[in-house]
Parts: sequence; C-alpha cells; structure tokens
Amino acid sequence: MAVFDFWVILRDMTKIFSGIRPSGKLQLGNYLGAIKNWVELQDKAEQAIFAVVDYHGITTSHDPKKYPQQILDTVLDFLAAGVNPDKVLLIRQSKVPQHTELAWIFNTLTPVSWLNRLPTYREKKEQTGTDNMGILDYPVLMAADILIYKSNLVPVGEDQLPHIDLTNEIAKRFNSDYGQIFEPVKPYLNAGARIMSLDDPTKKMSKTGDESIDLSDDADTVRAKIKKATTDSGKEIVYDEEKKPGIANLMNIYSLLDPSIKDIKQIENMYKDKSYVDFKNSVAEVIINFLRPFQEKRKGFEANIDKVETILTNSETKAKLLASSTLEEVKERMGLPNG
Repeated sequence: MAVFDFWVILRDMTKIFSGIRPSGKLQLGNYLGAIKNWVELQDKAEQAIFAVVDYHGITTSHDPKKYPQQILDTVLDFLAAGVNPDKVLLIRQSKVPQHTELAWIFNTLTPVSWLNRLPTYREKKEQTGTDNMGILDYPVLMAADILIYKSNLVPVGEDQLPHIDLTNEIAKRFNSDYGQIFEPVKPYLNAGARIMSLDDPTKKMSKTGDESIDLSDDADTVRAKIKKATTDSGKEIVYDEEKKPGIANLMNIYSLLDPSIKDIKQIENMYKDKSYVDFKNSVAEVIINFLRPFQEKRKGFEANIDKVETILTNSETKAKLLASSTLEEVKERMGLPNG
C-alpha cells in the first residue's frame, strides 16, 4: 500500500480517524508515531476524530478499578500533546455505540480467512497468553471505527498497515454488495513511526519497563533510561539502522524532538569527535526539554477535570450524530430497520 502524500491534504476533502488503547502510560513512541501526526494534521483536515479506543483495550487483561483512570490519563496526554478540541473531536470509543453496531454488520461480510492471515492474532496470543474472539476480531472493529465516520485518512504505525488493507477490503465488499458508501482509506506515516525499544532497538518501543520513555518520566528517570539504552561496541556516531540500530534509534529521537535539527547528517557532524556518553547525555537533555512543557500543560488540564469532561461530552455528542448518519445509510442499504 502506498503511503499517503501529506500535501494532497491541501487540496482534498480529508477526513481523519485515529485512536490509541488506554493500556498503559503513553510513551515517546506513541507521541512521535501517532499523536505528533495528529497535531500536524488537525489544521489541514475537513474532519478529524481522535479516540481513546477503550473497547480495544479490554481485549487483553485489565483492572476494571484502574481502567477509568487509564482512559482519563490517555485523554489528558492527548490534550497536553496539542490535540485541539476546537478543531477536532476527542472521544471515548465506548461512548459512541455505533462503532460496535457497525462492527457486527462488518462481521457478516468478513471471511474468517481474512483475519487468519493477519499476524495480529498470533502475535497477541503469544504476547499475552490470551485467546479470545476480541483479539481475532479487533481488526474488524478497527475498520468500523474508521468507516463509521467515512474517514479516508488514518495516521498509523507501519505495523497497522495490514489492518488498513483489511479496512479497504471490507469497504470494497460492502460497496460491491450494497452500493457505494465508503471511500478508499489511506495510511499516513512519518519517521516517528519507527521509534524503537531502548532495550532492544530491533523492536518497536512499547509501554513496558525501561525500553520506553514515558511522557510522564521525570528528568532523572529519562537520564537513567537513556544511559542504559542499548547501543553497540563501536565508537562512531553514524546513522546505520542495520549495523548500529541503537545509535540510529537515538538519532531518530534526537532529530524528531529538537527543532534545530534539519537532518540526521547534522547530528553526525555535531558528534563526530564525541563519545557515546556525550551523545547519550545530549539525547537525554533534548527529551527532558521536550517533556517539560508537555508535563506542565498536562497538570493544567488535570487541575480542571470538569473542563475535560465537557470537551469529551461535546465531542461525543457530535460524533454520535456523524456515526448515526452513516449507520442509518448502511442499514437502509442492507434492508435493516432504522430508528
């Protein structure tokens, strides 16, 4: 699948949807791979809807006593990172029931073989030791999340590209069987989608242990994590994803967070006579300087939860209207009763 050209947004009527599970503290990979895109795109789109996908979050083990706070924490992170509720709709997936209703309809159109060929089910089953229908079927719910708003652009990480392909197959099947409703959905990626684990730079950064930088980490924690980050036995600070994945990952983080950096070559020139220790110290300070205003802004939202709840309620009311319109059209085409 071709990656979406950012500049097409300037001339096309673009409708964006994207979401993140509230399954743990958001980390730098989430920001650089997803939320940074959201903030950049929210000024360009005709319609943008960003979600805490809490139904996806319950496909694996969770603590129901802590889950409401995890959902709220994710919302606070979105707002602190620059998601603007004056320009986008910020929703909790479970508050818009049309998502799951459309997912059931899509289930009747989706062959099990389409889901079996995806790596998601096997990977999640191995990672979590959980085997439930939600893990197998959640790509269908993801398709419903996107198409219920007739979205045509989804900021995603590379690992989610097969799910965008599936979304398009489901949309094509519906259009073929019942008439044209849904447009093709395109993915939007940027370099931030490749932020890797600090512990194992061959794997994507996740929300566990010292392999990630959490958006809530204080300065001392950031310094300690970067100091321990896996590199290699060499000395040169050069960008080579195959031979020096650890250093390459830290260079990616540096370049994406420091607005003065124009390209990776600039970092190589800055540190050609420096040690890994010097470079890691600089990376840590770049991260700390980025996180400081984010964390201050988050405290402001945390101190005014009533305002946050109002933002969510207003967004979810508008989202339900959009979703209801699509669902009514779908049900009418399929001969199902409305109202």
